[in-house]
Amino acid sequence: MSLSARLVRARSFLEARFPERHLYVRTDGEMRGMVLTTNRQIALAAGAGVVGLWTATSVVAMVMAMAAAPGPDSVDPKAAARALAQRIETRQASLEKLFTTITCQAADPAGGTPRLGLIANSHAPADGLKDVSAAQDRLLAQAQKTTAPCTDRLRAAFRQAGVDPASFTPPTPTVVAPPPPQVKGAANHAANDSFTTRVQALAKDLTEMHALKAATMTVPLARPTITTAESSGFGLRTDPFTGHMASHPGLDFPAPRMTPVFATAAGLVSYTGPRGGYGNVVEIDHGHGFKTRFAHLAALTVKAGQHVDIHQSIGAIGSTGRSTGPHLHYEVWVDGRPRNPELFLRAGDYVHQTG
Repeated sequence: MSLSARLVRARSFLEARFPERHLYVRTDGEMRGMVLTTNRQIALAAGAGVVGLWTATSVVAMVMAMAAAPGPDSVDPKAAARALAQRIETRQASLEKLFTTITCQAADPAGGTPRLGLIANSHAPADGLKDVSAAQDRLLAQAQKTTAPCTDRLRAAFRQAGVDPASFTPPTPTVVAPPPPQVKGAANHAANDSFTTRVQALAKDLTEMHALKAATMTVPLARPTITTAESSGFGLRTDPFTGHMASHPGLDFPAPRMTPVFATAAGLVSYTGPRGGYGNVVEIDHGHGFKTRFAHLAALTVKAGQHVDIHQSIGAIGSTGRSTGPHLHYEVWVDGRPRNPELFLRAGDYVHQTG
């Protein structure tokens, strides 16, 4: 079929669908007529089709855009995963800093430094990152559970001896995890703040426990001899030679002659030899204002200027000087004044319960 024949056929089809129409409109008693030719009807139909197509396309595009746009609570999964990874890495850095700068026997029964051995990275799966975060929380909780009671017991022991534990505690190191990057809809800032607070609290306990444990080596808390019997306590008593009330600045431990006597803390021997009614004496300067005196000794095994360790033998029980029989007279001095040794012995017994 030729092109002209096709055009004629198409024209006949349109004329059949859009025949010429006559419209009459009455206005104010006057009749007016209007002729809608086939061409005019085709033009109006084409215009209406274009408008309809444009409207439908716009509505579909708007609906698709609304469906694709993120809601107020939606989160970009990749951004959330990166934020979680960075938060875990900062938490890990805090734990590493804490446990590598402060040793804590109580926090790790095996005696080593607690380590996770796994550091998160931004490419790890989200589930794996959550597992690492949970492991960090468990490690921190275990350290807090084992460290806090030990630190509390040490504080109580020092106070029982009349010693301020704060005088041996250095400043707490700062172990701060920086705030995580903020991702819309990812509520991790509060969790990180809580973790940082717990790390700082643990750092304080570990620092104090470490310092107080070290102080137990230099504060005279150990027992001076293997015997636990006591014949005369600290304070006023009846003098066995005069029968009058007199001050007794120490404790007496009766025991067989040559029973070993031990240093009750590490320190420097400041004096050895006879000292009036004390007989043969060993005096030790432990630093921090603490001094101890061991009197009525039968033998001396250390010399002035010698460093001694806790529990080291320094002599043997005797009855030299003003004495009624073999015994050890033991004194504890703090800042130039005698203190009741019984308080230190009880504190020492309490310290041993820390493990």
